[in-house]
Amino acid sequence: MKKRILTTAILFFIGLASISLFDTKRAELINTPAERMYSSLICYADSFDIPLYLAFNIATIETGYRGPNDTTYNHSQVSKAGALGPMQIMHKYSHYYAGRKVTKQELRDSIEFNVRLSMVILSDHYDRYKDWAKVAGAYNTGKPVINSYAKKAIDSTYFQKKWITN
Repeated sequence: MKKRILTTAILFFIGLASISLFDTKRAELINTPAERMYSSLICYADSFDIPLYLAFNIATIETGYRGPNDTTYNHSQVSKAGALGPMQIMHKYSHYYAGRKVTKQELRDSIEFNVRLSMVILSDHYDRYKDWAKVAGAYNTGKPVINSYAKKAIDSTYFQKKWITN
């Protein structure tokens, strides 16, 4: 238990240090929300050892993300259940994983913050469950279940592979 808390704290502080640099410098170079989403997914999935196909699949399932050339992508979505932003994170859980109070606007509008936070959540779930299907199920429901969402999320053919190579 103490090891997991220490690991989470270390990842949090590393993430805080990197997100401020990423947000201000990198986001200015990338124009569209779809391009920013693509860059954020690649950066943070790698940083938190999340399989890239899982990160892309969750983005696709949650908000219909279709890659960096998706001119219609809307990252500021809010679900009927109240989940916010590109990776559809519930506001009430965001504070714990961010290690600070998070505003709904920040969670909804900041692509980089939302994606980083989702990777923190996925990493924490993996530390607990050691199974990507259970991780995806927990991301979706809060419980480590293997439901249809989880099956889509772990299917490496679910998203278009050309998104990664372009």
